[in-house]
Amino acid sequence: MFKKPLASLKSFSPLRSSDKRRLRDEILATYPVLRDMEPINDTPISAIITPEGLQSAKFTSHIEEPGTLYTDNEGTPLWFKIGAGKNDSIIVPTVYTLWKFPNLVPGLTTWNPVVDKLRNGADLMIPGVITANNTEVPDLEEGALVTIFARGNKYPLGVGTMAISARAIVSSRGSLPPRGKAVHILHVHDDQLWAMGSKLDLPADWSQGTKVPLDEEYESSGEEDDKDVGELANDLESVSVTDRKGKARTSDDQDPHHDADNEGQALEERVVEAIVLSTEEVDRYLQDALLQVLKFKITEEVSKELLPMSSSTLYSSYVLPNRARGRAAEADIKKSSWKKLAKWLKAVEKQDLIKCKEVRGELVLLSINWGHPTLKAFDGQKTVEQDAARQARVEAESSQAAASAKSFEILEAYRPNSTTAGLFEVVGKPKDGYYTLYELKGILAGYIKEKQLADTRNQKMVRLDSVLQEALFKRGEESDRLPRDQIIERLASNMVLHHSIGYKGQEPRFVKGGAKSIHITQELRTGRKTVTKVSGLEYFLVDVDAFGQELQVRCAGSVSITPLAGSPPRLNLREVMVQGPQLKIITAALEEKGVPKKYIEFLDKTKKR
Repeated sequence: MFKKPLASLKSFSPLRSSDKRRLRDEILATYPVLRDMEPINDTPISAIITPEGLQSAKFTSHIEEPGTLYTDNEGTPLWFKIGAGKNDSIIVPTVYTLWKFPNLVPGLTTWNPVVDKLRNGADLMIPGVITANNTEVPDLEEGALVTIFARGNKYPLGVGTMAISARAIVSSRGSLPPRGKAVHILHVHDDQLWAMGSKLDLPADWSQGTKVPLDEEYESSGEEDDKDVGELANDLESVSVTDRKGKARTSDDQDPHHDADNEGQALEERVVEAIVLSTEEVDRYLQDALLQVLKFKITEEVSKELLPMSSSTLYSSYVLPNRARGRAAEADIKKSSWKKLAKWLKAVEKQDLIKCKEVRGELVLLSINWGHPTLKAFDGQKTVEQDAARQARVEAESSQAAASAKSFEILEAYRPNSTTAGLFEVVGKPKDGYYTLYELKGILAGYIKEKQLADTRNQKMVRLDSVLQEALFKRGEESDRLPRDQIIERLASNMVLHHSIGYKGQEPRFVKGGAKSIHITQELRTGRKTVTKVSGLEYFLVDVDAFGQELQVRCAGSVSITPLAGSPPRLNLREVMVQGPQLKIITAALEEKGVPKKYIEFLDKTKKR
C-alpha cells in the first residue's frame, strides 16, 4: 500500500474538537480494549490515541487508492483510513501506534526474512505464516484486520487484512506445499508511511528472549549453532530467502552444524520456493497456463461469446487462475523474460497460436488456432483455480457444520391457565408445565379415546363433556360437539403462549409470548446516504457490541450503537446502524451465528413506492 511515495497528499489541517471527538469514539468503538486500559506514564489513553495537535489530510496512494491520514503535531502517522468517504473504511493503526499498543489487533507470526519481502511491497503468503511449535494463530475471518509479528518480536511490524480465514491457513498446512496469500499488507515498518514519521528505533524490550537485531539474525555467533536439533527446527535460525547481496540461499550455504529435522527443512523449502523462481520457470509456467486457457476455457464452443477479449482480462481472469498448483502459482508476467503482457502475447502470436490486434492502445485477443500441434499435445494441468474451488467447498462445509453445531433451537410451548387447568389435572399432567402443539394433540387424543367422546357417526367430530367445554369455551360460548381440528386450536388459544431460544442441547428457558424476529431496515438519511439498521439481536443471544465490531470489519464502514427507540428502558434493547446498503452481509453474518432466516425480517425504505 505504501511501498512507494504517495501520488498526492493534500495539506494537513488541525481537527476540530467535534471531529476529534468523533474520531476518538470511532477508535474506541473499533478497538474497545482501549477503554479498559490504564493510563500510560500518567497520560490517559484518549490523549494518546487522539493527542493534542492531531491533524488530518487526504491522500492518494501510488496505486490510486484514496484515503485519509491522521498524524500528531510533529507529523508522525498515527491512524489512516482507506476510501474516499469518511465512513468507507475501518480506522487502521500505523506501526507507530501499534508499538504503543502491541496487542491492539490480533496478530500472525512470520519468519524474519519474510519481513524484508513485505517491506518491498509483497503480501504475506501462507508458507510465511508460522503455525507450528505452539505458535498461536488467532481465529480470524477473511477480511479481518491483522498485525504481523516477526519471530521473536513483541511488537508488530506490519498491519493488513486477512486474504483467507485463519482456519484455512492452518488447514492448508497439510498440503505440500501450501500456496496462496494469507494477508493483504496495508502498511509495514520501513515503508513510505513509516518514513513520514520520526523513524523510531525498535523498543528496548522488543525481543522475546535473547535475540540479536533483525538485520543480524543470520550473522549469529557459534552460540546459535550449539542449540539442539529440536530447538533449531523450532526457531529455524538458518532459514533465509536471500543473503546480503540478494542471492537466493540454498541448502549448500547452510552451516553444517545447522542440521534441522525433516520438518524444519521442508518448511524452509516452502518459504524459499514461495518467493524464488527463475526467469525460465516463470516463462514455462505462464505458457502452460495460457495453453490451459486456450484448450479448456476459451473453447471453440464458447469462443463466439468470449472473443474478442482484452489482454488484461485474458491475463487476470484466465491466465493467472489457470497457473499450475505449487511453484507455478508464483509466476507473474513481471518476473518473466517478456516483462510486459503485450510483448508476451505478440511472441505467442508469432507461433501462430493466437491472433491479436491493438485497439485503442490495448492488445485484444481475436482468435485461437485450436488445431495447433502444441495445443493438441497439451494434456492439461491441475490449477490454482481448482485448488481455490476445492478450498471454498471445504470452508463452506466447515462453516455449515459450525453453524449447525451452534444453531439455535427455538421452541414454542403453551402453559395451562385457570381456564384449562382442569383438563390437565384430569389427565394427570402438571398444571405448570409447558406443552408443544404436538404434545397437546397427544393429550387430547388420549383423553377423547379414554372417555370415548368420538362421534360414532362421524369420527372427525368430538362430543364435549364438561371438562372439555370448560377448557375450550370462553364465557358465553357453548356447544356439545366440535371438529377435532378446532379442538386443538381452541385449547391452544385458551392457554398462555411461551417461547424458548437457546442452543441445541441446552435446557429450554421459556419466556412469555411468541418468538420475536430480528429486524433489518434499510433507509435513506440526510444527504441521500443509505444506512442499514439492525434491532432485536438480544432475543437471539447475540452480543450487540461484538456484532457491531464484526459488521464494521465486514462492511468496511462506520457503525454506531444506540438505544432502540420506543423500547422499554428496562429491556435495554439496542440498535446497530451501519453505513451503506448491507442487507446481504448482515443476513449472512446472522445466519452464521445460527439465526434461522425465517426469524429475520427485512424492510427496505429506499425503494420508491
